[in-house]
Amino acid sequence: MPPDPEPILSQAPENPGDSECLSEVWLDLDWSPWVPFNAPREYFYIQKAPGIYRIRPVGKDFLLYIGETGQSLHKKLSELRQALRRGDLMPWSDPHKEAPCLWAYWVEWIAAADKETCPDRSPDCDDETDEAEPVMLECSTAPLDASGAGRRGMEAFLLYRYRQDHGESPLCNFGRFHPRYRRSSNKNEKLRGGKLEDGQKDNPAGFPSIPPLEATGKPGYPDWMGLEWTPAVPLTDENIGKTEPGAGLYILTDAGTQEVLFIGQSDDIAGALPGQTKKEWGGHMLQFSYQILGQKVLPHNLQELANDLIGNFYEQNKKAPEFQYRKSP
Repeated sequence: MPPDPEPILSQAPENPGDSECLSEVWLDLDWSPWVPFNAPREYFYIQKAPGIYRIRPVGKDFLLYIGETGQSLHKKLSELRQALRRGDLMPWSDPHKEAPCLWAYWVEWIAAADKETCPDRSPDCDDETDEAEPVMLECSTAPLDASGAGRRGMEAFLLYRYRQDHGESPLCNFGRFHPRYRRSSNKNEKLRGGKLEDGQKDNPAGFPSIPPLEATGKPGYPDWMGLEWTPAVPLTDENIGKTEPGAGLYILTDAGTQEVLFIGQSDDIAGALPGQTKKEWGGHMLQFSYQILGQKVLPHNLQELANDLIGNFYEQNKKAPEFQYRKSP
C-alpha cells in the first residue's frame, strides 16, 4: 500500500486545522464516519438511503467533492469506487460526473508517492499496478429525506458554506479539473481522457477557484452578496434587448412580491434571458436584474458564484428558489 503523500501544493488547499466540514455533525446533518474507498468491511456505515455525500483524500482537512443522490448512498458510492479501481483508465463522465476528476487527482498522487518511495524505479520496487485500488480517497454520507429539489438545495448550501469557510470550492465541484489532465467524455462519445502531454497548455478548468461572494444583504436587494444589481425590470423582449453584453449572473423575481424565483448564470446574459420567456412560470409575472462580471469568465467560476447566491438564499429561507430545480424528480 503506497503512503499517503502530500497533495500537489499548487492545487491542494492549505489545511485549516480541525475543519468543521469534516465533522459528523456538520451543519446538523447525521454524517457517517469516514470510510476509505478500499475498505469493504467498513462500508456498512454508508446508509442505504438517498442523501448527501462528501469525498476527501485520506486523512486530509479539505474536500474534493460534495454531491447528492436520489438512489441509495451505499449503491452510489459502491459504483463510484468501482469506477475508480483502474489506475490506467480514466472513467467516463457518466453516470458519475465527478469520477474523472477524482481519478485524475488520485492517479497523480499515487504517481507522486511512487516517485518519492522509489525515485530510481529499482527492481526492489513493487510495480504491480493493474489491480490498484483508490486507497487515498474516503467518503462520508448523510441521509436526507427530501425531494430532488430539496437535496440539490442542500448540496448548494453545503458548497456555499464550504466556500465561505475555506475561501474556495472543492477541487472536483462545478466542473473544476486537474490542470494537467483532460476529461473523459460520456460513454456514447467514446473520448477517453488522460494526462496532457508535455508542452500542452493546462486545462482551463484547473485554473483557480474564484473567492466566494460576501454574505451580505437580502435576496433580490440591489446590494445582495456585495454585487451591484441592475434595477429590476419586466422580463420582456424590449427590456432584454437593452441588456449589456457580457458574462455574469441574473435573478428572476416575482414582480409583485419581489421573491427570488430563479438564479442563473451565463457567459452571455443577453443571449440567455430570451429562453426564460418561453418557460412556464406558474402564473408569476417576472422581472429580472443582473450583474455583468466581465466579457469572458471561466465556466467553473460562473457556477461557483451562482451557487454562492443559491446557497445564501437557502441559508436565509431554508429552501432553494421555487423554480431553481423545478425539473428535479
